[in-house]
Amino acid sequence: MYKITSRYLQQESFRSSPHKGIDFKMEIGEPIRSIKSGQIHLADYGNTNAGKTVFVEWEDGRTAIYGHLNEFAVKEGQHVNAGDLIGYAGNTGFSTGSHLHFSVKEGSKHIDPSPYMNDIQHMNDPSYFAQVSSDVKVSFFDYFQQHMDLIGTQLTDLKVNFVHFLALSDYSPIIKLLQNVIQFIFFNI
Repeated sequence: MYKITSRYLQQESFRSSPHKGIDFKMEIGEPIRSIKSGQIHLADYGNTNAGKTVFVEWEDGRTAIYGHLNEFAVKEGQHVNAGDLIGYAGNTGFSTGSHLHFSVKEGSKHIDPSPYMNDIQHMNDPSYFAQVSSDVKVSFFDYFQQHMDLIGTQLTDLKVNFVHFLALSDYSPIIKLLQNVIQFIFFNI
């Protein structure tokens, strides 16, 4: 488990505004992996801000920010899956020691990244992402099965209503019409 050295909205004495992410203490060179699938964007802010930074634009429209990396392991525009290596922890940019700065943006606004802390803590555990992936498949199957059951119930109700309609219908006008058609065809030749 990585020690958390700064939390979301925490304001240490060296910060001019509340922290927009979570900092995890890591040794230089510790592998950093994407916690969700998405498209890569890179930035190198030099000695300022988050130094070498990887942005992963998730498929849900949010963007994960991995900052202060020592080096990148991906290229601009590359697509990554959850668990793919994107870089290595470092101490670049404005930093007080080797760590990973992790934050999440929705549009242009930073949001609380706390719901993803467990994913960061387990990002280097291959079985973790395999489990998350299989959970998604089970969830999709359950979703699909639930909707198929609903459709089946609706079709059964429709069939029952149609049979009920046929049973209660008065067929005498239809029978009279058929009699007239048959009489016209066979007796008016």
